[in-house]
Order: sequence, then C-alpha cells, then structure tokens
Amino acid sequence: MGGITAASGGRNINDGDLLSLQARMKKDPSGYEEELLLQLRHFDACISILLLQAPVQAPTGPNQAGESGPAKEVADVAMFLAHMAPFYPQHLKQLPQKLLQVLSNYQTLQPHLRRQLTQALILLRNRKKVELLEILPIFMDLQCVGDRVLRKLAFLHIIHDVRRTNLKHKNEQFNRSLQNQLFNILKSDDDVKAKRALVVLAELHRRKVWNDDRTANAICSACLHKSSRIMIASLRFLLGYDQEKEDQDDDESSDEEEEPGKSSVNVDRETIYKAYHKGTSSSKKKKQAKLQRVMRSMKKQQRNQSRKMEQGSHAPLQHVVDPQEFAEKLFTRLRSCNEKFEVKLMMMQVISRTVGIHRLMLLNFYPFLQRYIEPHQRDVTLVLAAVVQACHDLVPPDAIEPVIRQLVNHFVHDRARPEVIAVGLNVVREICIRVPLIMTPELLQDLALYKKNREKAVAAAARSVIAVYRELMPSMLAKKDRGRNADLTAKPKAYGEVSVATGVPGAELLLEEDDSENSDGEGLEDQDEDEEEVRATLEEDESGDEVPSDMDEEEEEEEEGEGQSSEDDEVEESDEEEQQEGDDEDGEDVEEKTPLRAKKKRKIEEVEGTPETPLTRATPGTPGTPGTPATTGTPVAPSTAQSLRNLKKLAAAKSVDPLEIKGKDGDGILSNEDFQHIRAMKAKRAAKEALSDHGLTKGGKKRKETAIKIRDPEDLSGRRVNPAVLEANVKRRAEKEERLALVKAGREDRTPYGSRIATKQKKTGGMSNKQKEKRKALPLAAIRSKVARNAERKRTRGRGNNFRGKKAWKS
Repeated sequence: MGGITAASGGRNINDGDLLSLQARMKKDPSGYEEELLLQLRHFDACISILLLQAPVQAPTGPNQAGESGPAKEVADVAMFLAHMAPFYPQHLKQLPQKLLQVLSNYQTLQPHLRRQLTQALILLRNRKKVELLEILPIFMDLQCVGDRVLRKLAFLHIIHDVRRTNLKHKNEQFNRSLQNQLFNILKSDDDVKAKRALVVLAELHRRKVWNDDRTANAICSACLHKSSRIMIASLRFLLGYDQEKEDQDDDESSDEEEEPGKSSVNVDRETIYKAYHKGTSSSKKKKQAKLQRVMRSMKKQQRNQSRKMEQGSHAPLQHVVDPQEFAEKLFTRLRSCNEKFEVKLMMMQVISRTVGIHRLMLLNFYPFLQRYIEPHQRDVTLVLAAVVQACHDLVPPDAIEPVIRQLVNHFVHDRARPEVIAVGLNVVREICIRVPLIMTPELLQDLALYKKNREKAVAAAARSVIAVYRELMPSMLAKKDRGRNADLTAKPKAYGEVSVATGVPGAELLLEEDDSENSDGEGLEDQDEDEEEVRATLEEDESGDEVPSDMDEEEEEEEEGEGQSSEDDEVEESDEEEQQEGDDEDGEDVEEKTPLRAKKKRKIEEVEGTPETPLTRATPGTPGTPGTPATTGTPVAPSTAQSLRNLKKLAAAKSVDPLEIKGKDGDGILSNEDFQHIRAMKAKRAAKEALSDHGLTKGGKKRKETAIKIRDPEDLSGRRVNPAVLEANVKRRAEKEERLALVKAGREDRTPYGSRIATKQKKTGGMSNKQKEKRKALPLAAIRSKVARNAERKRTRGRGNNFRGKKAWKS
C-alpha cells in the first residue's frame, strides 16, 4: 500500500485503503502500531483545522462520495479509529472525548459528518469504551436537530441501550442517574428538549423497561408543564396507554382462540359430552356455541386474575404520588385555560380517570361537566364517558343528582331521537352501577317504560337498566319487572358502608371438600346400597316398567323441550304439597293421577327421608341416617330434588364457623397448598356458575332471567369506559335514492333475464352434461339394457292405474 507513509502524513488515503488497513491491523495489532499513531495524528490535525474554520451554513443534503475536505477526512478516520479502539485501548483512550468535543458544535457541522461521528460514538458505547451518562446530553441535543435520520438514530440508541442494560436484572444505580438527567431536562424551559425527554420516558415506560413509580410520576407531572406542547403530549400518552392495553388484551384473547390448549378451563366432561353427542344437530350446535362462550369468558377471567397476581397494573395514573393534588391542579388549569376543545376534552378524561382510579373527592368537577351534557355537544359520548369514570361509591349521591337530572331531561324524552334516548339510558345504567343510591323509584319506573319502545336499541338499553336493579334492589321496580324469585330484601350498601372480611375468602371450600371426602368414604356407601335396593324392589313391583337412573333422567330431560321441563316442575311442586298434607287417602288419589315417573321418584324419596322426620346435619365423618336427628345442627326440610348428600352439604354450608377452618396440617394456618386448592375450587365453582348462566346444566334451565353481573367497585373504577359502548347503533331508514342505488348495485354481477333456449343458443362453452351423457361410450351390455329400458318406458307410458275401488253392487 504505497499511499500510506510517514512522509505523506497519512494524506491521500481513500476508503478502500482504510478498509484494507483496518483488516490487516485487526490480524496483527502490534505490527501496525506506527500506522495507528500516524492516523491518530492526522485525525487531530483535521479536527484542529475543522474547529478553526469559520462557521458556515450547513448544507441540507449529505456530501457526495467524491467530495474532499477536512469534514470528509474526519468522518472517515473517526470510523476507522472507532473500529480500532478495542485493539489499542491505551492509544485511543481519549477518542470519545475528542468526538464529543467535535459534536458539541453540532449546529455548524455538516449532516454527513454529524451522522458519522454519532455512529462512531454508538460503536464505542457498544464496546463499553464510554458510558451512556457521558453521551446522553449530546444525544438529547442531537434529537433537536432538523435531520430526521439523525434524530431517529440518537433516540433508538438511547432506548435500546437502556433496555439492554436492564435485560437480565434491573441496574438501579444506572437507572437512577439516567432518570435524574432526563427529569431535569423535562423540567427545563427548553420546550423542544423537554418534549424529547418526555418521548424517551414514555417509550421506556411503554416497553416496560422503566415502569417504576418515579417514571410514572414524572410523566404525569408533565401534564402540569407550562408549555402546552408538552402538556398535550403527556395527556395523549396517558389516554392512549389504556387503549393500547385493551388492544393487547384483544390480541391475547384471539391468540388463545387459535391455540385452545394454551389455558385450561374447569368444565366437566359430562357437559362437554352432552354438547357434542346429545340431542339433535341444531341443539348440539347451540350447546357448543354456549360452551365456547363460557370457555372464552373463563379464559379472560383467568388471564386478568393472573395479570393482577403477577405484575399488577403499570398504568402511569395508578402510580401518582399525590393523586388528589394532581387532580386539583389539573382541574384548576382546565377552568382557566384557553386551549381548543379537543385539549379540554383530553384534560377532562385524564381528571376523570384519576378520580375513578383513586376514588377521589372532587365535587366541583361534576357541575363543570354538567355544562357539556347536551345532545348537540360535539363528542358528547367522550364527555359522558368522563362523567361515568368520575363516579364511584364514595361520591355523595347529592353531588351527582343534578347531573342525572340534566341527563334524563335532555336525553331521555319522547321528542328525542332514538339514538339520543339509547345513549342517555346507557349512561344512566353505568352511573347507577357505580352509585346505585342515586336512583329513585319514580324515575326508575319511568325509564322502565321505554322497554316497549319500537326501536331495538332503546328497548335493550331500558331492559339493561331494569336488569341492574333486579340485582341491586328489586323492590324499586314494578312487580312485572322484578322477574322470578326476586329477593325483595336486597339493598345496596349505604353511603360509606364498608364490608370487612372476617376470614380468608374461600376458606369454607376446604370444609366442603373434607365433608364430601368423609361422606363419600363412609356414610354414602350404605345410602347407595339402600337406593339400589329401593330401585330393585320398584322394578319388581311395577309390571314391566323400568325405572331409569338419575343419569338417564337428566339426559332425557336435556333432550326434552322447555315445555316438558316446566310440566315436570309443576309435578314436583304438586308432589311436595301432597307430602306436606300427610293424608293417606288423598295421597292414593293423587298417585292414580300423577305420571309413573313422579310416583317412582316419590317412593325413592320416601325411603331416603320422610317429611315427618326432618333431616339434620351430621358431624363430618359419620354417616347421617334419616329419622335420627343429631345433637348439634339445624333442621333442614327435605326437598324432592335433593338427595341426602346434597342436604348434608347445604346444612354444613349454612353453619360454617371461621374458627373451624383448619389447614392441611390442622393447626389453623393455611399453607401455600391450601391457597392453591382454594383457587382451584373457586375456578370450578365459577365454571359451574357460568355453565348454569348459559343454560348448559340442569339447574340452569330453572334459573331466573339473565341479569347484568355487577362487578366489584374497585374493578369498575380501574377500567376505562369505552365511549363506543355508550353509543347506540340505530338503523336510519334509507331514502328512495339510496334504496335505488343499492338495488342497481346488486344487479351489476347478475346475469340478464332471458329464456333457457336463448341462453343455450348463445352459449360459447363446451357441451352440456346431457350432451356428454348421450355421447358417452358404453359397453355393449349396458347399451342393450338401456335400449330395453327405453322401450319398456315407451310401451307403458300411456297406461295408468284405473282401479277406482270395488263396486258396491258386486259384493
């Protein structure tokens, strides 16, 4: 390589020469030490020349490949020295400081030189030759330059470097020092740099690299920055975090649907077997669809529960240090700001989310929102969603009553459009779920009248309001709206009332399992033998009639219709009344009228337990014999649909003492295995309830009408209210022009009208199937048989069955 000599001072070296020299120096570092020192002196000389030159206007585009000068030489030699830094650590120890010194005048440098020097610094940082704390200030300054490629390069390097540092474990000292620098930049008066610091913090929090309280609090405090640009950026991030989280949940649920074996749901085999093998094809399709809905809902609940237990929520608003002060300051700025309505709307949503998550008391916020509750208001559903999110059980009902009154007066009336009425009813429903004490009986009955509205969306919204108070307080509804088996004593919690747990939730499930194990092991053996003897004697007594087992009866009732099940229910109720009378003669008369199944069922139940001797709860581990009441226990009246085992479980569940619950070791302290077993039992019970709600079990057919499940107040306050849920999709009647356009659009791909003969004559394709059949080559025997069939058909074509019955006079 003749161009590199000491006399030339490293001049006249092109890119190919540097690359070849770089490859040879990596192979033999000690043999090329003089060449390295020569290039280092040349680099220092070029830097001094570059710094002494007068500042010139930087060109907009990058330098051409053939362009020469100090900038081009500095860029090439800087990349060369950055590659050689691991092989010559002593000679190139001051290289990062030299590059930082050149980049400090980034405004006067050419774009190509800035990018090359930045890449050299990134290369040195990746090889641990410089710390991120040293290059962070200059990288934040480079993000404020007009060069888009350079901004992206500096931004992504900071994100990837921090993520790579915290990949195996959290480096708290490194994170704390970086956060302090970014927090100081965020609080500075320079709007451009402060916004770039906010973008870096938000991206690291979104990627769950820095999801601690300090980062979340810094992002939330940016909403109070004096610059509106930074405030708007922070508001958008806080509002978009929940939406992004919901999208991730939807993606996870769709992935689980594609991979059904990923998560397990406790559904018994009997239900799955009946859904796929019992009933007609249409009934099996319905049961399979219901089963799929149950499994999807159970998987979603399991996913949410596991996420809560493992990592909790990383929403920035949940980690605000002083949420009350934050909400008050932001609300004060909202009332005094002159921003656009979109910005005010974002501030309303953030305040409402903060009030709902932390259950704050911000009573002046509701009259402020009341001014925007009008049907003609722009983005009124977003305002109504903010109203719903700001409601929780700690807000006094008197503070929300004016809001509800204005909402009903302006949205729910006969002259309003159907979509407006439906939106008003949906908002009333969501507010009443969170603050049930705000509703009055007169207002509820007025809203219930809309269930007969001809618009489907309005009727569905009114029925949803009725369903809420069927669960919360049925006594406020009219008698016809309460539904079957309504509990008139049910009332919502009073204002300020708190339910205090006195034990471990779900610990009684351990007692139920112990009782079932003991009863299955000892007491139920004799009972099963007695039942078998009773069925055997009944089979002998009845003349040729078979008594089906309990399983067969359940399968038969599954296949029968709802009308037959209602008839069976009436038969069972009449049997109970007849047993309570105790009259032998009346009983014999009724037995003649009742069906055979009911008579046989009554005989079995009379052997299990007579109504004159009530059954009592026996102690665990000892068999309970009918007719001999135990010393301790509450008497339980027998039921025709319950066996002795179910009665014992029911009596034990009613009298559970928290002090009797013991762990696996028997010392009263629950272990990890006990808690895991409680979770498994809860999942089983939740699966049974879900199957019953969808009518997939025998008891589900007799359940009351489906109602809205009221969530826990804490769960409601932590969830975002989607404005699309409050909207109503009311189909507007199309105009005549629109209907004609739809009709004409449907005629485009349709074949024109015409006779078959004309269509066949215009046919341009091959032969038809009939023509091919006629020309088909057949064996001789087939041809003869075909000819014989045709001849027979022609011979008998005119004949018919002329027999008109036997004449009466010929008999």
